[in-house]
Amino acid sequence: MMLENNIRVFTSINKSMNILVLTPDRVGSTLLQRVLTVHMTGSKRNEVTHPVINVHEITNGLAYYHSNVFNQMVLGEGNRDDESQTLGDIVSQLDKVNHSIIGRLAHYHIVRRDDPKHQQLNLYKYINDNFFIIGCRRNSVFEHALSWGIQSSSKKLNVYNHKDKIEIYADLYKNKISIPPKGFINYLNAYKKYIEWSDTHFNVNQYFVYEEHMPSIDKFVDNLDCFNNVEVAKWHDMFGMSWTDWNKCHRLLSDLGGMTHDIKLLEHSDDVEPLSIRNLVKQLPVSEQKFIAKHGDQYYKSSKSIEKLVDEKILVSGIPIKLQTLVEKRMIVENFNECAILYNEWATDNGFDIIKNSDEIINQAKAELEYWYENIPKNLLLGNKF
Repeated sequence: MMLENNIRVFTSINKSMNILVLTPDRVGSTLLQRVLTVHMTGSKRNEVTHPVINVHEITNGLAYYHSNVFNQMVLGEGNRDDESQTLGDIVSQLDKVNHSIIGRLAHYHIVRRDDPKHQQLNLYKYINDNFFIIGCRRNSVFEHALSWGIQSSSKKLNVYNHKDKIEIYADLYKNKISIPPKGFINYLNAYKKYIEWSDTHFNVNQYFVYEEHMPSIDKFVDNLDCFNNVEVAKWHDMFGMSWTDWNKCHRLLSDLGGMTHDIKLLEHSDDVEPLSIRNLVKQLPVSEQKFIAKHGDQYYKSSKSIEKLVDEKILVSGIPIKLQTLVEKRMIVENFNECAILYNEWATDNGFDIIKNSDEIINQAKAELEYWYENIPKNLLLGNKF
């Protein structure tokens, strides 16, 4: 049964406000948490009595500690390897907080923990009563499942620096993967169960749809209902560049898919140096190289400011880097077309929108590439058919 919506509205940035993001993962929930925290921290930069802390996944464990930055006790991320905290313990920790918390609750963590039902319901009630809740969604459930399939090979949910992305993902561009059909269907079923779970147990105040809101996530944050009559710090005012330009730099510096490269650049031998950020950028289209040259210094300075928030434990980690576009997923996943057929069969049986034809995928992929590139790299140019 769908719960009635109970919107929590905050009219002053000086008051504590708690925001929780519901997620099945692979929907931009980590990105949203980090960006929200940066905006709220920028709005409260002179506040020491009501700090903003991003605790990430609340069921991974929470811990109180004394913050030298704020000179008070604050709640932060606990020991992820310690699963001794019950959901009741987590509610008790949350209930002691006298500052703003931004966190997430992932459905698959709830499934994995398998806590007693009454503890789950008590947690959900506490969240509904004390948090502004954002529900994450994907328009393309097909691409959502592809992302999980790639994660099963990379073993990484997110990367936060360019060196890691290059080292972790270069091999996938050299050696394609196949997503097992059974696993692909499991990812789709997990997304459906997440929707049912979030609709049943939570008063979702606003929805974050990755395809619609990620490109202008700063506007999404600014327009959240919880910030009614509150002026939230703008990305450009904080960092001297727009979110779009910042995020484009964030991606281009480790853009494996956009390289106009010889495959040898992805191979390391006595004759070939390991791929670095510098020689990767040299392989991007000239227009993108000029973009980095224009905005790189400001991006670097602002990234250092965000790293400071990590050092101060305001953020659990930095802002994740966009991993692969839809075209790159097609480059990596050998049985891409098989997955599309499997998705349509599943969607027909489960009441989700089907992929009508190849043009639908091509148009989606083209629109995404036009967001990231001034001139789309030749190796990413689309044919007439997927």
